[in-house]
Amino acid sequence: MYSEPQERVVRGSRRWALVASMLVAGGLGAGEAWADIEVHVMNCSKIDIEVQAFDANDSMKVVAASSSKLSAGESGQLHCAGEGEGYCQMVLLAKGTPSNCNANQTVPSAKFHLDSGKWAVLTGYTVDPTDNDACMPDVERNLDSAPSSC
Repeated sequence: MYSEPQERVVRGSRRWALVASMLVAGGLGAGEAWADIEVHVMNCSKIDIEVQAFDANDSMKVVAASSSKLSAGESGQLHCAGEGEGYCQMVLLAKGTPSNCNANQTVPSAKFHLDSGKWAVLTGYTVDPTDNDACMPDVERNLDSAPSSC
């Protein structure tokens, strides 16, 4: 009797079972690294702001994964796709001119990475020492928790 064809069938099915189990295990292990990330922002400045969270690997920040408008003293939670990086790309925009900034000074947006589960706190604005025509946002980021109050 010749049994080689039957042996090939058994080896082939074992090989497919091994490949399938590796794919399932790999997918389960990678799921957490690619999960949505939640971040928190608190506005301790005296003006309204808009905060936008973008996915970790977004090269062009056109459509935010989430956004929030925060008045003075408010906090918000945002989310993005971590894409295996563990952070969101954040953009913070002033909705007006801070009281300590001149009306003719530009108020540029703050751009930074915020790690998963962490807090960013806008504490206020200061005049940029290298450019008196700009008033920069002061942002404390990657805090483990929010301050008890502003």
